[in-house]
Amino acid sequence: MALVEENIVVKFDGQLASSHRLPAYEAAQSLYGITRSILILTNYLHEGRVRRRDFDAPPFRFELIAQQPGSFDAILQIITDPQNLTAVGGAITTGIAANFIGDFIKSLLNRGVGGKASSQIEEMESREVLSPGDLSALVDAIEPSLKAAHTVVNRGAGSIIIINGDGNSVKFDSATKRYLQTTIADNDLKTKLFSIASFNANSRQGRMFDFEVGKTLPFEIAKDADRDTYQNIIDSISSYTFRRLGDNLRSSIAVQYRTLNSIEGDIKKVIILRARPHMGDL
Repeated sequence: MALVEENIVVKFDGQLASSHRLPAYEAAQSLYGITRSILILTNYLHEGRVRRRDFDAPPFRFELIAQQPGSFDAILQIITDPQNLTAVGGAITTGIAANFIGDFIKSLLNRGVGGKASSQIEEMESREVLSPGDLSALVDAIEPSLKAAHTVVNRGAGSIIIINGDGNSVKFDSATKRYLQTTIADNDLKTKLFSIASFNANSRQGRMFDFEVGKTLPFEIAKDADRDTYQNIIDSISSYTFRRLGDNLRSSIAVQYRTLNSIEGDIKKVIILRARPHMGDL
């Protein structure tokens, strides 16, 4: 099977970067954080394991191949054999491998700073072609690297744009930097209808669809949650496909929860305390 080459452009924009200059230490730290995040993600695709260190002999090449003249656009290249994508069980062919790898990287980087994954990645996650528990663990694993990636933001560059293909980008800026730097526990009890999109029993983590905001949110089940909570979460997953057919409430369950929030009040993670079929059951 033919090797696939995937180019990712890291563009530093604004402030000193507009004059083709950057503070050396801060820029190096940011590039380190970006490349380490991508290394963790691509290594997972090949090994099927969330590894934070000891990348001894990855079955792919990950190289800094150029810096575009007159700018601070660094080009990273990943060269891989699609047959080595262990994490997806050989479900990716050569023809779509490059698009998938770039989409996977973009989706997990976006999730790491509070954004959405692509519809392709969420669909693969809901079918468990990609393990939902692993994806949640990956977001946790890359968080320190994402913090390092933001070092130069507001200290030489206004933003960093990671580009893979036309219009396929991730943006790091002052808002995403604040998101990473601050987590606030909101201990107020809340109740709401959610639909469970994915769940990994081993990690007690998954993603739930919020009907109000129209996207999935990461969740973790509290350690002392009862058996009925787990059963209702499993029941919701089995009906989740009907949400895509327009029957939203068929997969909905009532959840009592607390949240971990960003400094702006955005939900970073939902902590599920109880889950029941209907609001009146809570």
